[in-house]
Amino acid sequence: MASTRSRRRGVTRLAALLASVTLAVAACGSSNPLGGGQISGDLKTIAVGSADFTESKIIAEIYAQALEANGFDISRQFGIGSRETYIPAVQDHSIDLIPEYTGNLLQYFDEETKVTTPDEVVLGLLRVLPGDLSILYPSPAEDKDTVAVSAATAQRWNLKTIGDLAAHSPEVKFGGPSEFLNRTEGLPGLKEKYGLDIAPANFVAISDGGGPATVRALTDGTVTAANIFSTSPAIELNDLVVLEDPKNNFLAANVVPLVASQKKSDELKSVLDAVSAKLTTEGLIELNSAVEGNQGVDPDEAARKWVEDNGFNHPLQK
Repeated sequence: MASTRSRRRGVTRLAALLASVTLAVAACGSSNPLGGGQISGDLKTIAVGSADFTESKIIAEIYAQALEANGFDISRQFGIGSRETYIPAVQDHSIDLIPEYTGNLLQYFDEETKVTTPDEVVLGLLRVLPGDLSILYPSPAEDKDTVAVSAATAQRWNLKTIGDLAAHSPEVKFGGPSEFLNRTEGLPGLKEKYGLDIAPANFVAISDGGGPATVRALTDGTVTAANIFSTSPAIELNDLVVLEDPKNNFLAANVVPLVASQKKSDELKSVLDAVSAKLTTEGLIELNSAVEGNQGVDPDEAARKWVEDNGFNHPLQK
């Protein structure tokens, strides 16, 4: 796994690359379960969305509050659902902006991609994103999908990698969001790369994005293994073991703003690029812990503290 320093160097190189690339704006129809919207010609009116898990809501709120401090008129539509729902929402202008993860977004548009590193992933994204979608500066903060098991399971079967789990495929009940059943990086990828073959009857759909219900299913033995995000505080709190992924089934997954190209202004880019530069993996864990841990604050409260601590509650200096 790349060191934090080398990963940050890679993200810095990507910033220069992104600055020199302009994605064409193209009209594009899509089937949006949210019903679609009508795009506002005002570049300072932005509808911010989030997926249906804690971290996405926190980051979306950070984006929203930082933009509001810089004079943007912000509306919020959080907890939309999975990528299969919110990507069409951006394309149909129900929302204009949402936090994304580079590797997962690339696999959504290019199921056959073979790239794994941060640089390669962003280059791949620039090639395959439709013209009506743009990415901004990718953050050094990374949150990858993982396969996690309890410490007892890891000890019983001597598990270190996902491949070690494959020999026990018939006994494994796997928990994750319903989309994990068919996504490239989900069960199909685990079967192709590691031979981990989970029968459909042994897949338990849990719709909380690797949150408390997923963790509870793992700790009480309802499932044997689960898809949990690498920045989840539940990993340490519950002594879970994240299995190594040497074949890179899960790609580099840096946090990145995904924006409707027609709403990508220089001012929006300046604000969100500055926010992205300040986000760190350790910071994501702290934010998630503040919401999901003993403190139990709301995502907007956790976001507000981060925004204030990092000086984004005031307009950027020009």
